[in-house]
Amino acid sequence: MYKWIMNRSVRSLVTPKEERYANRTARVSSKTRLTRVNLEPCVMARCLFLLAIIVLAAFPCEGQQREQTPIIHTYKTVGSESLTVHVFSPPGRGAHQTAVVLFHGGGFVWGDPGGTYSSARDYAARGAVAFAVQYRLANRDTVTPLEQVEDARDAIRWVRKNAGKFGIDAKRIVAHGVSAGGHLAVMAAVSSDASTWPNALVLWSPGLGARSDPWFNGLLMNRARESDLSPYEHVRKRMPPMIIISGVEDAVTPDADAHQYCTRVSQAKGRCDIHSYKRLGHLLTRKLDRNAQLQGDFDGDPTATSDAENKIWAFLRSLGYLAR
Repeated sequence: MYKWIMNRSVRSLVTPKEERYANRTARVSSKTRLTRVNLEPCVMARCLFLLAIIVLAAFPCEGQQREQTPIIHTYKTVGSESLTVHVFSPPGRGAHQTAVVLFHGGGFVWGDPGGTYSSARDYAARGAVAFAVQYRLANRDTVTPLEQVEDARDAIRWVRKNAGKFGIDAKRIVAHGVSAGGHLAVMAAVSSDASTWPNALVLWSPGLGARSDPWFNGLLMNRARESDLSPYEHVRKRMPPMIIISGVEDAVTPDADAHQYCTRVSQAKGRCDIHSYKRLGHLLTRKLDRNAQLQGDFDGDPTATSDAENKIWAFLRSLGYLAR
């Protein structure tokens, strides 16, 4: 169910916002040109001062935050390969801030931290320190989902260990996972080592292993049973509170699986908020054709995406993890 021929996974989540930002910039640019004409009689120094004010008004803090370039750190080395986290910090140096560790999607075989940059900037704009994670990609040889789960756990362990360095609260670490990244985030939460457990989960169209998946099983290369890495089979007591965003017509990670998983978490006395969007598929795409979804040909619904994001912010505020 994870197999994508053309991998465009996370792009659908950010395209509507990027389009709105581009449109806003174009309108501001037009207004700026008109204002400059009106300012021509001014003394040069006054003109420069007023133009500086116009530029600041045209690009508010949130816009500047969206363009923040991450600081890259290595969280582990495997052989000659360095695995990195790309860190986005909120304005100003704080203490005891929430951390959000983001895992991109891509069917376990594709993707990079850049796939979650837009979400990372959104979290930073709301006062959290965001860590976009690079993990090894399955290659049907030396890397399987076993190694990927290990990377996800190591990334969260590294963030928690370096809480003081980044000014974060080690007891307020959120794992944000998209599709296959959601699978990895949940598996980090069921490790035998509590230092890898996130304190909350934000899951977009996550893979949850409620049914057999030939694609995922093939990636394991007979090195483990599918059930060994099934989030559905590893629900524990005291699971972290979580929110799941799902499309009812999801052909990649079925909505029914998400509801089954959520029920099991609730039965274990955990909190699981699930929001399913009718007439939308994987990653809230408006393209419901099964092949289109499996090929990664997504057209994210901007209205549903905005609503889902608002639900995520409300969920995190309810935990005291975000102020706004």
